[in-house]
Amino acid sequence: MASADGPLFLGLDLSTQQLKGVVVDGRRCVVDEVSMALDERFPAYGTASGRHVRGDVATAPVLMWVEAIDALMAELAARGLAGRIHGIGGAAQQHGSVYWRACGVEAVGRLDPGQPLKAQLLDAFAVADSPTWEDSSTGPQCRELEQAAGGAAVLARISGSVAFERFTGAQIAKVKQTRPAAWKDTARISLVSSFAASLLVGDVAPVDCGDASGTNIYDVQRQAWSQGLCDAIDPRLVDMLGARVVPADAVVGTLSPYFVRRYGFAPCLVTAFTGDNPSAFAGFESLFAATGHPAAIVSLGTSDTLLFPLDTYPYATDAALSSAMHYRDGHVLQHPTAPGRFIAMLCYKNGSLAREWVRGHCLPAGPAATWADFDKAAGAEPMAPAAFGFYYLSTEILPRASGVHRFVRCTDGPVVCPGGGRYRSVDSFDGTGAGSDARAIIESQALSMRLDFARKSPAMPASVAVTGGAASNPVLVQTLADVLGVSVYAAGVQSPGGFVRKTPAMPAYGGAVRAQQQQRPAGAGGEPELGSGRYELRRICSPCERRHAVYTRALADFEFLRSHVSAQQSGP
Repeated sequence: MASADGPLFLGLDLSTQQLKGVVVDGRRCVVDEVSMALDERFPAYGTASGRHVRGDVATAPVLMWVEAIDALMAELAARGLAGRIHGIGGAAQQHGSVYWRACGVEAVGRLDPGQPLKAQLLDAFAVADSPTWEDSSTGPQCRELEQAAGGAAVLARISGSVAFERFTGAQIAKVKQTRPAAWKDTARISLVSSFAASLLVGDVAPVDCGDASGTNIYDVQRQAWSQGLCDAIDPRLVDMLGARVVPADAVVGTLSPYFVRRYGFAPCLVTAFTGDNPSAFAGFESLFAATGHPAAIVSLGTSDTLLFPLDTYPYATDAALSSAMHYRDGHVLQHPTAPGRFIAMLCYKNGSLAREWVRGHCLPAGPAATWADFDKAAGAEPMAPAAFGFYYLSTEILPRASGVHRFVRCTDGPVVCPGGGRYRSVDSFDGTGAGSDARAIIESQALSMRLDFARKSPAMPASVAVTGGAASNPVLVQTLADVLGVSVYAAGVQSPGGFVRKTPAMPAYGGAVRAQQQQRPAGAGGEPELGSGRYELRRICSPCERRHAVYTRALADFEFLRSHVSAQQSGP
């Protein structure tokens, strides 16, 4: 446990629905956590799940975020922790943007500790409701960005992604085009992450490289804003964003006197804030450092997300550019703390909700079915290549498709794969002898990850860490291990009663770890000594070589059928 007077380090995560704080000690043991749900704590803003949604437009009130940060710092002071905080780092939801007036930039630099933060920043922002990652109203601006780059594939080579509506570049372009008065009034632009850091240091903090990679206007290889893409939006844009882009472990300032005098914090160093995904990845990498294995992270939640490291940039050559033209899905980000390395991010919209739908609609017990029923129906043996199922209840991101599609292998099937396998479409697996929907969905989700991973990287990492609500499902996790051919790890702490699986709020934890790393003496290396209460990773399952070989042989048929399903769709 932490000593009663030892230094502590704070990590913040300003996510969509809540603001979280994680406090760790010098050994990175979590000693306290604070969380406030934005809707409940600040009902006056009328948000639902932390945002306003009007059709395709999704925004969040900037002043709500201001109040939340002020309130969380007050809560830490009330718990007697403020004076012990020796460093702060953090994260925030990616892709959102904040528009500072010149008077706002001035105001944040001369805050009065006798007044609340919100009262002093009422007029600080040219746009009261910031566009956020859920906004999908910028289709025209996306096409303009691709045209400015010279095509979608060229934009992917520069920025790591083809144009996405939620990405910040298109959002900024829309603000300029549709709100000229607000644009004229904008002096500086922050991402949500750098905005949070700005409040803490009392100045407009630089954007970090990990979050800049989610804008479509950052040159990932050059590690700088793309002058050409920024100029296509506005010639002032690089200066408005701040020409300096920093690693996520760079110090961006000292805690503002406002928090020092109002709440009793020490004037500690503030480390750059990054996006929630890069911060979570860096947090897991700090845990994997003890194992010596390269890490991939699978988050199994409402959506399933796969994050994995890349030593080389996949769009760096013309040959890779050709590949990008065919496989435009997913994103490549600059690694937040390791210059010259990258992260690939693959996101699947139909995660836990799709698995829940199968549990409630496709098992004999119907809506009364439990997860134990689901696991029993799924079994352990591969269903592929005898049958495949695709479950896209919402229009999927990878691939762009919708609906439920089932295929059974047979001698006279009308769908012929390049390798000769023939399949027919069926409405149900009942009576086909093929297996169950429970087995089909977990195999389909894992095979999609393996397929899309291979389009970004030539080799799987040695290990995968799982997190999220569904990471506790043993059948799902074992299937991931078998399909990917890797050992699967989970986070937890060693307690007197044994190892307890649990995961901290990882984006905030990653911020706290980066802040703690800044306090190491010069020349100190390695990881802090493990101790009771410190998070670590434990292997929870290993792949079965026989089952892995079956899935490897089935991958080509799966790829063809998934492409077939996508080709039949006319989704947006």
